[in-house]
Amino acid sequence: MVVQDYGVWKATPVRYTFEGRDQDSISPHLSLFYTDNEEGEGRAAINIKSGDRQESRLAYWTVPNFTHPITDKLSALSPGFALLADTPEQGPDGLALDFIRGNLFNRGSGRILPHDVDGPNNDILDELKPLLDRALAAKATVYIFGSAFDNGKGIHNVHQNQGNPARFSRDNGVFQDGALFLGFEDHFEAVFIGFASQAVHTEDGPGDDAGQPIPRTGYRTWANFLAPEAREADKEGAEIADSPVLIAEALVNPEGPDGQPGAAPETVTLHNRSDLNVDLDGWKIRNRAAQEQPLPAGLTLAAGKKLVVEVPKAPLSNKGGTITLLDGKGLKVHGVSYTKEQARARGGTVVWAN
Repeated sequence: MVVQDYGVWKATPVRYTFEGRDQDSISPHLSLFYTDNEEGEGRAAINIKSGDRQESRLAYWTVPNFTHPITDKLSALSPGFALLADTPEQGPDGLALDFIRGNLFNRGSGRILPHDVDGPNNDILDELKPLLDRALAAKATVYIFGSAFDNGKGIHNVHQNQGNPARFSRDNGVFQDGALFLGFEDHFEAVFIGFASQAVHTEDGPGDDAGQPIPRTGYRTWANFLAPEAREADKEGAEIADSPVLIAEALVNPEGPDGQPGAAPETVTLHNRSDLNVDLDGWKIRNRAAQEQPLPAGLTLAAGKKLVVEVPKAPLSNKGGTITLLDGKGLKVHGVSYTKEQARARGGTVVWAN
């Protein structure tokens, strides 16, 4: 755990300021001010430009209607800062965030954005300001993940904190990513920010390897992954660039006619959307608790076909969870999440749009 005082702040936003290119062109921030049950205002210092001189742009994802098992845990928090390091909330089944392992968003839906340039809808400020204006007008609740600073009244590192290049590798770790969630009256919205120079795949660990890029040299960055030409070829082109095989649906804790669970095996359905056969030798399916189900040795998924895989070694919780597909090198190919409500609907069948 290398990000100090990592946790989440539940509060009410009151105002924000930001530094444009004329105020700070090197290390600008957007400052979101908030109140909780304690006296005084707190400040979230949100990076709006990378300190990497060769690649200063950001990777940005926004989810307008965020559904994930973490939302129940967020709603249950009390106002104020909750320290997550070295607690049961740390790790794959807790509140701590991991962009790569938590399946919080569709990776291919992101954008690579500069700090502040002329024109509409083409930089990070164009994305953040309207969202925060709506949150302020609606008196939404904010949940800010990062690390506490300024004698415990501020929070920063509100971005991905793994996969950094060598210069910033000391900050790398797993389950310590920052993000911003907005709780409106009837839904959640989420904002995830990374640096374009960070790695798409990182080491699970343990020890100093955790959160380091895979491989250490020549790794794929978000800038590579979210290349404009890939997005134009297919709206999920970045996902397909890793593999054409996606998780299409799952049968979670299925019930029998008498309403009792365990009437049928839990399954995950994979879909090969390409016109080529895909070798699945060595691939695995991982659940939220990091349990893994190896696929049968020598398996090939034919072009355009679906494959139903039983997952007894990676049971799927009916309380919500994540499902991740790993290739033969252990790299994430695709990932999805589901809530307790989704698991209860349709006899336990959860379907994702592909």
